[in-house]
Amino acid sequence: MNVLLVSAHPDDMEIGMGGTAAKLAERGDSLTSVILTDGRRSPNPFNLQPEVLAQIREEEARKAATLLGVKEIIACGFPDLVSAENYSTAKQMIKELISKIQPGEIYTLHPELDRHPSHRLAGKMLLESMEECEVQCDVWAYEVWGLFNQWHRIEDISAQIGKKIQAISEHKSQVACISYAEGVTGLNRWRAIFADPQQTKSGTAFAEAFIRCSILDSKKTE
Repeated sequence: MNVLLVSAHPDDMEIGMGGTAAKLAERGDSLTSVILTDGRRSPNPFNLQPEVLAQIREEEARKAATLLGVKEIIACGFPDLVSAENYSTAKQMIKELISKIQPGEIYTLHPELDRHPSHRLAGKMLLESMEECEVQCDVWAYEVWGLFNQWHRIEDISAQIGKKIQAISEHKSQVACISYAEGVTGLNRWRAIFADPQQTKSGTAFAEAFIRCSILDSKKTE
């Protein structure tokens, strides 16, 4: 199955669904990861020029995604998604890619529940692209800056947690100042333990949570 991963920033996918991405690749799915912005506005602990930081972040993203088993990494290179021109151009790119690869599943950021504005724009754009392409498949939102208080799917990533941590660690320019792996590992542990309030024992060690999205979710943000 072809699977499309759409992220706003170079490290979103690894943080939010790195374990699931590795799991999908292991079962033989063909993963294409699209990174919409170049991350030049991210934390910059080494005081690099924006263009240099953007180049480094792309290199880090390619190493991380390759480690997870992603087949193709597409770095769109937009400085932001706030600009109407950037948003429109990026959406056209996503529409063309959806039509080309005909994904069986798509993963992205939630257009409403994520607290980061660029993340919400990425999710909104993806859902709009699907509606305009008239393509129907499951769209799963993963969590980064907005934790879900309910979910439609829990994915056991116990066997992939080590690979996920390694992938996040490839984003050296970011983990130099923010302990993303430590934070999300704690979240994945919590998801596993508290997956079901009716359970009598923990079914897994680490898990990622997902919400199924529809075009209605994007329209709530308008």
